Amino acid sequence: MSETKPGLVLHLVGAAQPLHIALDREEAESLAPLLPELMSSGEPRTLNTADGGRFTVNFTHVAAAHVDSVRSESMAYGAPARSAGFGG
Repeated sequence: MSETKPGLVLHLVGAAQPLHIALDREEAESLAPLLPELMSSGEPRTLNTADGGRFTVNFTHVAAAHVDSVRSESMAYGAPARSAGFGG
C-alpha cells in the first residue's frame, strides 16, 4: 500500500477549480484542527510545503478548505520535483 501524501485543498472565492497544495506531513497534522479558526478569522497563514518551500494563504479569499490526501503530486503546488532520469 502506498504512503499517503497530505495536502491542503483550497476552494477560492470566484475560482471554478480548487487549488491543491502538497504539505509537509507535520504541517498538515497541525493545520487540520486550526482550519475552522483560520476560516472564521480570515487571517493569513504561511505553510511549509512538501518540497521544503513556504506558501502563504490569505484565508479571507477562501470559501472552503480541508486537509486531504494528495491524489496526484504532479498537479499540487509545493510537491517535490520528480526526477526526469537524466541527472548526473
